[in-house]
Amino acid sequence: MPRLSAALLLVALLPGCKSATVQGEKPWVFACPEAGSRVTWDDGRSLVFAGADPADPGICVARTATGAPVRLVWGMVEETSVEGTGHRPGMESLFPAKTGANASYNATVRSPGSGIQYRFETGWRVLGFEPVEVPAGKFPAVVFERRVQGTGANAAQSFTVRYWVEGVSGIVLKRVVEVGRGGSTLLRSFQAKEVSLPPPPPRRPPPPGAPSGPPVS
Repeated sequence: MPRLSAALLLVALLPGCKSATVQGEKPWVFACPEAGSRVTWDDGRSLVFAGADPADPGICVARTATGAPVRLVWGMVEETSVEGTGHRPGMESLFPAKTGANASYNATVRSPGSGIQYRFETGWRVLGFEPVEVPAGKFPAVVFERRVQGTGANAAQSFTVRYWVEGVSGIVLKRVVEVGRGGSTLLRSFQAKEVSLPPPPPRRPPPPGAPSGPPVS
């Protein structure tokens, strides 16, 4: 059973509007999933998180089921040749996340064979906050949208990615990839099948002789 925060955001969805709108919204402060958190997605991948990189709280570290290390920029973009570079500083203006926050920058992908670099114009925005239901359960989520457009000889490549990030743990629950007309991408959609969070630390018993209960007046 997923552990949810008692302080859930109040969500109002406007009829006919795909974007979530929020009443009484408070900015969402990013934090990497705490150590011991686990997620399994329906594309067969599974991660066990180890928290944030000690040198950079914007980088989340994890391991796959086979023990291979994984680094996720702002918990969403994996540090791989497919995703390219430039995301860490480029996305920083999204946080703390609130509806309408945006970011724009160029990401650079280098071909592992030829070494040729490809530049992608990348834009992000926070769509809002809404509950999302995936095979792992129903969760409160922050919704991000990422739009990517190739440049130069790669101008035909364009795609949009939406992320639903669990509002308590910071785990990506769902990703939907939409390819633009004539475009392509190696990124794929997925959703969480299982999510488990580490139990809260046990409460320490009071020291011997310590008073218990309210003070006597």
